[in-house]
Amino acid sequence: MPQVSKYPLDKTLETQMFHEFWSSVSKLRDTNEVSSFFSDLLSDTEEKMLAKRFTIAILILRGKRPVDIANTVHVSYSTIASVASWVKHASPKMRSLLQIIIDQRNWQKILYRVDELRDKLPPAYGTDWEKAGKA
Repeated sequence: MPQVSKYPLDKTLETQMFHEFWSSVSKLRDTNEVSSFFSDLLSDTEEKMLAKRFTIAILILRGKRPVDIANTVHVSYSTIASVASWVKHASPKMRSLLQIIIDQRNWQKILYRVDELRDKLPPAYGTDWEKAGKA
């Protein structure tokens, strides 16, 4: 998990840092540039964490159940809850952007794959496997 210093930054400096960071990101022109930028900036774990959280947000908006999300994306229920809280309190502009992303063809393939994996999950603990296998 990323560590943040317990010593607060000067607010003016912090504001300037964020402005320069987001300004730099906004100048990236295509997917390859954005990917290279974040691959260099973030560790593999941080990249996976961001991608999973974003995917969780999409799945929540698509009405997927937390148990299905947890089993297919391999995250904890607390992670799902924190992302659900973020989605619930997201600005209308962010929710609109997420909806546009959901409607794109690439996400439809991912959502189909999640459904496919969910259908292959083993029966719940305590289930009679012989009967479940026949069903």
